[in-house]
This record gives sequence, C-alpha cells and structure tokens, in this order.
Amino acid sequence: MMLQAAVLSVLFFSVPSFTIQASFAKCNTTEDDDFSVSTLLQKANVNLGKNFDDPLVLFGDIAVPTGLQNADPCTARGCLWPKATDGNVYVPYRISDEYSTRERKIIVQALQSFAQCTCIRFTPLTNRQRGFIDIKCREGCYSYIGRRGYGQEVSLQRPGCVYHQVIQHELLHALGFDHEQTRSDRDQHVRILLENIEPGKEHNFRKIETRNLGTPYDYGSIMHYGRYDFSKNCQPTIIPIPDSNVAIGRATQMSPTDILRVNRLYNCTTREREIIIQGLRSFAECTCIRFTPLTNRQKDFIDIQSREGCYSYVGRRGNGQVVSLMRPGCVYHQVIQHELLHALGFNHEQCRSDRDQHVRILLENVEPGLEFAFRKIETRNLGTPYDYGSVMQYGRLAFSKNCQPTIIPIPDNNVAIGRATQMSPNDILRVNRLYGCSKYLFTHIAYHLPK
Repeated sequence: MMLQAAVLSVLFFSVPSFTIQASFAKCNTTEDDDFSVSTLLQKANVNLGKNFDDPLVLFGDIAVPTGLQNADPCTARGCLWPKATDGNVYVPYRISDEYSTRERKIIVQALQSFAQCTCIRFTPLTNRQRGFIDIKCREGCYSYIGRRGYGQEVSLQRPGCVYHQVIQHELLHALGFDHEQTRSDRDQHVRILLENIEPGKEHNFRKIETRNLGTPYDYGSIMHYGRYDFSKNCQPTIIPIPDSNVAIGRATQMSPTDILRVNRLYNCTTREREIIIQGLRSFAECTCIRFTPLTNRQKDFIDIQSREGCYSYVGRRGNGQVVSLMRPGCVYHQVIQHELLHALGFNHEQCRSDRDQHVRILLENVEPGLEFAFRKIETRNLGTPYDYGSVMQYGRLAFSKNCQPTIIPIPDNNVAIGRATQMSPNDILRVNRLYGCSKYLFTHIAYHLPK
C-alpha cells in the first residue's frame, strides 16, 4: 500500500559538478595519448592546400564549398541533419578502406560515442541515402560545417588525425558547430592577439554570428583553439580574460557543454527519456516497487514533467502529482532516483530526527531564506543507521552563501557526503522495509512521461 506522507518537499536538488562529469565519461572513452585537438590539427594540417585537389580550408580545419569562400558557416536549420520519427537523428557514414583495423576501430568508437549522450546516431551507409559523411584519408584533418546534402568529406589523415578527440571535433563540425573562439560573444572571454598570428592566417580568428543555444562560453570545449595556435613568434594568439591563466585548447574529449549543445541544437529528448525510464526501472531490480506506464484506469500517478528545477512531493498525494525533472539539468540517474524516493515517502538524510549525532549544520554559512532546507523533522528511520552515502544526503557546500561548508560530518569531518551517484544499500533497505517488500508482494505505481 502506498504511504500517505504528511510532509511536502519544496526543496530543489543541486547537481554538483561531479555528477555531470560522471554522466559524460562514457561518451568520451579513448585509449589515445593525451594530446589536445588543436595540437593534433596543427601538426596534421601543415601541408594541407598544397595539392590541386585539396578543398579550400579556412578556420584551421573547416572545408568551404567552392564559391562560398566568404560565406558564414552553417547557421540555418537547413544545415541540420533531419530528425527521424523516433526522435533520433541518423547520420549515414562511409569509412575508406585505407585505414588499418585499429584505426577503423578508433573511428567507429568515436562515431558511436555520440549515441551514448545525444540523439545522434551515426549509421553505416546504405544505397538508399543521398546525404552522408564520407570519411577519407586526405591531406590533413577537416570537415564541412553542417549537412551538405550529398557525400561530404570528413578528412582524417592517417595517422595524425585518427585520435578520438580529433574525430569528435570534426564530427561536431559536420553536425553544424564552429570553433569556440569564433563565438559572437567571444570578446568577453578571450583576447585575440593579431600581431602574433602568422600572415595569411588571420581568418582563423574572425568572429562570426553563432547560435550559442543559451550555453556559456566554454574554455574546455573540444572546439576551442589553443593559446599558441597559428603563432608566428611563439607568443600567444589567444589569451583568456579576465583570468589569463585559464587552460584553453587542451580538451581531449567532448565537454559537458559540447554535449549539451548537440542535444539543444537537435532538440534531443530520446536519450533523456531513456535515462528517466532507466531510473524508474532501477527500483524493480532491488525493491518491490514497479513503476508502470499510466493507463486510463489509474487515478493516482506520478506526472513527470520538465518544469523549473528538480522537485517532488513526499509520498502519495492523490491524482496526478508532479515530479519535475527540468531538462537537461535534472535528467541524471542519481537525481531521478532522488526525486522518486521523495515520491515514495522519503525525506533528505540530513533532516533525520537523529541527525545531530552525525552531522553539524552551519546555518551561518547558509544562503538567507534557505535555512528551512536544513530543518530537522520527525522521521521514520526504519531501524537503519544514518547514511552519509545515501542518495538523499546533501553535499558539504549545499546552499552555501560563501563557499564555506553548510554540513560537516561528525565526529570524522573527512567523511564524504552528498556524492552518491545511485541509491545506497541503506536507501534500498528502507524502501523494502517501508513497503513490506517480499518475494510475492509488489507495489505498482503509475507514471506519465510526455513524449
């Protein structure tokens, strides 16, 4: 039977940076040496343009169709690859036979990495497709910007361009993205030193009108040039501002912002639905909770929506109760489990009735008006110990106004808190005890997830 909870949760769950890192790590697996994209591109492209059949390449590694030398790169939706009815974007590709088995494996792994964190699906070419990416071993590393509508070259010269990070970089060009330092707002973030640039290479640093998709300038983007790119005198050509010590052009994989931009440009929701459904199904693997799609017969259900922030009511409310998972910031496995545990009747760990024996709350460091997030309440602890590793435990700096701790574990203040990426054994035990789970008893909870 569902728990009728008395407490309403109005708290928002902040996703710490480590959760974002964990979410995209599997998109960026590489066995290659730790070279940045800009370093590899400069080495590989040193002879590009010397052959009569080389395309016109500007901006370092962007191929420009004949007659469009002065045109801005792809900024129109017509340059995007089409979206299929299932919500995915299928981009056909063909790989030249010139590559070795190992090189081909590296290329395929980079192609497949997009499917793990976006709705982009690179698929082998069949005879039916007219527009496709034609991966060849030409001189240097380069790509066109966006979809061209025919077999468009992505050059990955072997061996200099066959690195995971370079392949991701060129594929992002083919998906419609330009270099980070060409962003329309770049002058607020970097200073271009034209006096240090090789003569004739100034075009690589021009600023263009870009679709920034509501994302911040990203020094860590795989699309960012390095500090000394195209330098004629070993002096910097790009300096970050206001902090000139920020690392730039050293990415070896797509950044979280790179991934976010792909998902926003192509309005990816398929992957997000998969993550949410995985979060719902994870309860069936270790508890008697069975989240099932809503039918017309159920009156009470969980209504999963992308509203402002991440939040849930505590326990069963009756009728359709909202669980907000704002995209993309809340669509992480640990956040989904956290909010669903609220809906099942559980509150935050640091609110436990016995919390003062385990943590110290530093209200003097809490943002004004958010003190209620740390109040202690009467909780049913179900015979389980305080759990620093619970997915319901706030982090050390949660709601801090001054970057000082708001929660300190005691007696050992070095214990890690608020870093769970999934339900802990105690979280699972509590669900099973609260709902009286047994081998033959299940609790079915309907959910609605918009398509």
